Amino acid sequence: MEMGESSTSTARQKKRKLGNAFDGISPQAPSSSLRAMKKGPFDVFINHRGCDTMHKLASTIYHSLDMAGLRAFLDVEELELGDSIPDEIQKAMRTAAVHIAIFSERYAESPWCLAELSYMLETGTPIIPVFYLVDPSDLRWVAQDKGRYAPAFSHHKKKRRYTSKMLREWKSALQKVSYLSGYMLNSDDGDEEKLL
Repeated sequence: MEMGESSTSTARQKKRKLGNAFDGISPQAPSSSLRAMKKGPFDVFINHRGCDTMHKLASTIYHSLDMAGLRAFLDVEELELGDSIPDEIQKAMRTAAVHIAIFSERYAESPWCLAELSYMLETGTPIIPVFYLVDPSDLRWVAQDKGRYAPAFSHHKKKRRYTSKMLREWKSALQKVSYLSGYMLNSDDGDEEKLL
């Protein structure tokens, strides 16, 4: 009897301690993990090449949007264990009010990035391009198998995992987005703070 009472008492004490840990947290400014529990659309979808931008630009944009009260989708922040990655990404792109596409040096090496970009164009949702150490012309030249992204497309073609129709769609998507007004950071000015 005493043993049961003491374990019940310990459980109540733990519950009180955990309850106090959340005192003072404002419900008006939920963190991204709390907002992720809510059902509903994303405000912004961030398309990026992780190895180029994840720990710098993409993450900073995500956290800045979060601080401003916007629900942004950044794969590493929003995907949870057990989620179907393609389904969750597609749902986020479909529901987002705005897409941000961050074009970086190794962007075209990622079939995921290219497929997301094509799908973003299909949705008709506004896209804000960010040219991160690349020029919009780098996206245009790929249609002629030239420029910075041409080697990536040669590699995709050699792998034979993607149809020639799919490769054409990806090139077309890059070309279309290259004509959109966006933000640019080149190696000359290098002012990432100004870009943000």
